[in-house]
Amino acid sequence: MAEGILAVTVFCMFGLGFYIANKADQFWGEIQENMEEKQQSSKTLFLNTLSDEELLREIHECKIEYKEAEIIIFDGQSGYEKKNFDHNTVA
Repeated sequence: MAEGILAVTVFCMFGLGFYIANKADQFWGEIQENMEEKQQSSKTLFLNTLSDEELLREIHECKIEYKEAEIIIFDGQSGYEKKNFDHNTVA
């Protein structure tokens, strides 16, 4: 009888451990997905390597993909200018 209770207790402990490990794995998976989304949501373009047509194409792709975009133009000599564009503003 005591061995049976011990076996059931050990089985329940393994089941509980498996359940907790599964929930922790799901939690860490969601965190990883959120981090990947944040990393993909920013994009850096160097204007000296793009033609005007390529730059406009990139802006239109961002317009389709995101509801709101923030474009930062940085000039090393004079500082930077920051402009916010929403989905309807970018032509």
